[in-house]
Amino acid sequence: MFTKFNTKLGSTKLDRAVILSVIAMLGFNVVVLTQQLDTAPTYALTASAAVQA
Repeated sequence: MFTKFNTKLGSTKLDRAVILSVIAMLGFNVVVLTQQLDTAPTYALTASAAVQA
């Protein structure tokens, strides 16, 4: 699959598709992780407020 990977960046259509899908997967992982980091403190605050009440 990546036999000619070192000569050019994705010499075949399959290599380019695999590289593009890996880049897209990493991008979506970054988006999901940032969303989780944003919601974690607010969830912790609302959960602790509900327990204290």
